[in-house]
Amino acid sequence: MARTLSEIYHAAKLCRDERLELSEVKNDSKMSIMDAFTWIVSASIWTFENLLDVFQTDIAKDIQGRINGTPTYYAKALLKYQSGDTLQMSEDGTSFSYPIVDESKRVVTKVSYAEVQETGFYDKKLIFKLATGEPGKYERLSNDELIAVRGYLRQIAFAGTHLEAVSRKGDILIPRVTVYHDGAITEDELYTNIETALHTFIENADFNGVIYAQKIIDAIQSAEHVLDVYINPESDSQGIFVAQYDDDDNLIPTAFDDGGNVTSYEQRVTRSFVPNSGYLKESSGTGNEAGLEKWRSAMIFVVEQ
Repeated sequence: MARTLSEIYHAAKLCRDERLELSEVKNDSKMSIMDAFTWIVSASIWTFENLLDVFQTDIAKDIQGRINGTPTYYAKALLKYQSGDTLQMSEDGTSFSYPIVDESKRVVTKVSYAEVQETGFYDKKLIFKLATGEPGKYERLSNDELIAVRGYLRQIAFAGTHLEAVSRKGDILIPRVTVYHDGAITEDELYTNIETALHTFIENADFNGVIYAQKIIDAIQSAEHVLDVYINPESDSQGIFVAQYDDDDNLIPTAFDDGGNVTSYEQRVTRSFVPNSGYLKESSGTGNEAGLEKWRSAMIFVVEQ
């Protein structure tokens, strides 16, 4: 940041006064020739420093807007993907774009990225998590759409970069807690309040952000007529649990019996976790999620005496 003219003048005057060869022409008058030269030089330095500030700002804008292959560049580009359209190269051969921008064809609504070390490569690999839909209603991209997005990413990727795009089914939230309430409303009405609170929490959670178990408990606690949310510390079955999917749409096993058979797909959240998909959802209770409890069946409702 440029210094003020006074700051530059005083610094120049101190430097000038340190030189013995100038002591003979030293004059304390502000109208002296030496002071006049000092002011002129100071003004020139001040002008130059301000020009550098302007130049620095312009350079920063150019760097921010240029095609530079940064993670942010790829993330923004993925949000601009248009389903079914073909990219065209610019006349100067430096970028790709769609001939017509049609936001109704943009299916990728959320993107996050992480850098991981890839075996056999010096540079790190960029993994992008993608989702479609609106906050609170995120979904996995269809297989055909995900294949098309990966092709789009390969087309815009810089040579030598290692990129991967994934889109997974939502992490299934299973809140096994005991809910104490005042009994002023029916259990159905109470659950509706809790369900609304949990959906609001999921909607407001950052995509691929850290989810804290206590925040989930706080969300349930915030529902009207709820007095307390309790997790029995002596019970292995109570707590905040999640079940996660892999890239092949299979639930990830978390426990096995002595014969190697899967006994559970759930993992207990001790304090916090980052969703494998980037977002949370409730169990559908069907298909491969049939064994995973929906929110209501996972909770125990007790009227406070």
